[in-house]
This record gives sequence, structure tokens and C-alpha cells, in this order.
Amino acid sequence: MKKISRRQWIGFGIWATLYVLFCIWMENLWLLLGLFVLADIFLTRFVPWGAWKRSKNKHVREALEWVDDILFALIAVYFINLFVFQNYQIPTASLEKTLLVGDYLFVSKLSYGPRVPNTPLSFPLVQNTMPFFNCKSYLDWPHWGYKRVKGLGHVQRNDIVVFNLPTGDTVALLQQNPDYYWLTQENGYDVVNTRRDIFGKIVYRPVDKRENYV
Repeated sequence: MKKISRRQWIGFGIWATLYVLFCIWMENLWLLLGLFVLADIFLTRFVPWGAWKRSKNKHVREALEWVDDILFALIAVYFINLFVFQNYQIPTASLEKTLLVGDYLFVSKLSYGPRVPNTPLSFPLVQNTMPFFNCKSYLDWPHWGYKRVKGLGHVQRNDIVVFNLPTGDTVALLQQNPDYYWLTQENGYDVVNTRRDIFGKIVYRPVDKRENYV
């Protein structure tokens, strides 16, 4: 068996400690299984995680370096947006005396506690629809229940918050504003659900993929 250096143990110890604290924060002990992955990355190295770096083809190495960097950046952005902060754009004029339509905000997820995603397998940087492809940016499976972990504070009077409207659970893709329930009330349930040429496909969106409001 290959000897494990002190540096490897230190690296594993630091990352394992941070990961255990993250699992405790998430209140999910199943996540501790990820320690086996960390142990393999830092210590045992049964899986050749960086085998592409030993490729004799220079062009292959350069291409895979770009892929590796892009994947790392996307994963980092995904977790930062989920648990630390996320940027939003003001969609309506409800706060026009304080904020204007189109203004960009950086919203802290740590203030009230981040929400664990209902659909963890999703593409970062988009809310619910992939640009250009016009398809869902997430997979319906696995689907986790609603849960919010502990934050650093509590909601106070006059706080500006980002929220999801309950009516955003069902959407007519061609007419998303006004909402689906208003459309069915004004036009009739059968009309909205059958006239796809006017209203488009009717889809259900999980809580974490509904449109955000400020």
C-alpha cells in the first residue's frame, strides 16, 4: 500500500472537518457518506481523479484543463448561489420608491437560512428554463421535501426579502403573467388547458424553481 504523507492527512483533515460541519448544518447524516469520496481524493486514490493530467497528448491536456476549470466554476457558483448569496433583478414596480425595476441585488441566503433545493440536479445560473433550448433547467428526480436550515438572523420589519408566490406552482408557458389561476378564472379551466396555441403547455414547478419576487 502506498504510504500516505503528512500533507495528505492535513489536507484531508481540514476538508473533512469543514464537510462534517456542513452536514451538521444541513441536518442530514446521509451526507457523511461523502467522507469516503474525500478520503479517496486525499488519501487512498483508488479512483484516478486526475488521470487526464498524465496524458501524453498536449492538446488533450489543455482541452481537459478547460473542462476541469469550467466544471469547478459551475459547481462553485451552484453552491454559492444555494447557500451563501445570489443575484436577483427587480421584476416589478412594487418597491419603486426604494428600488427600481431592473435593479440588480445581491441577496444573502445566510440571513434567514438557505433553503435546501427541492430539485438538486439543476443547471446553475438559470432559474427554471434553459436559454436558447427553451427546456427545463432541472431534473424532476430526485425530489427533496421543503426544508430550510438555520440562518444567522430572523425576519425584521421593513426587511426587503425575495420570495416565491404560491400561485407560481402551475404555469401556462406562453402566458406566465397573469398567473395560471387568474387565466383559468377568466377564460375557463378547459380553455386554458386545451388551447396550447394560445396558452402553451401547462407545467408544474417545484418551490425552488418558481419565479422570484422582491
